[in-house]
Amino acid sequence: MNDLSSAPQLYEDLNEFSKKKTIETFANIAFKSYKEFKDNTPIISIENPPAGGAFSRAEELKELVEKAREKFVEKAVKDGIGESEAKKVAEKLLGVTWDIGHINMLRKYGYEKEDIIKQAEKIAPLVNHIHLSDNFGF
Repeated sequence: MNDLSSAPQLYEDLNEFSKKKTIETFANIAFKSYKEFKDNTPIISIENPPAGGAFSRAEELKELVEKAREKFVEKAVKDGIGESEAKKVAEKLLGVTWDIGHINMLRKYGYEKEDIIKQAEKIAPLVNHIHLSDNFGF
C-alpha cells in the first residue's frame, strides 16, 4: 500500500501561490530599495484594487502587508540589521493606499455603508495614503 501523505505536491492552490509570490515580491522590492537608498527609500504603498479583485478586501490586504513586512525583517536580519530596527523600517516602507472608491464598490454586491466602514477600520493601522473619490458604489 502506498503512503500518499509523503507524495510530492504537484499542484499548489492558485490563490495561495499568488499570495506567496506577491508577498515575496513586495518584501524583495522594499529590501533591495532599502539597501540602495537607506533613509531615502521610497515608501511602497499597496493599493486595494476594485472590489471583487484579489486583495481588494481589508483582511486580504492587511495579511499581505503584514507578511511582506515579516519577510522584509527576515531578509534584513540575515543581512545584519537588528530586528527592532528592521521592524521599524518595514513599518515605514510597506503600507497601504486605501482607495475609498474601490472599497465602496462592495455596495454593488449588496454591502451596506456600515460594512464599508468596518473594512476601513480593519485596514486603518496600515494606511499611509488615501485615494478619495465618489463612485456611488459602482
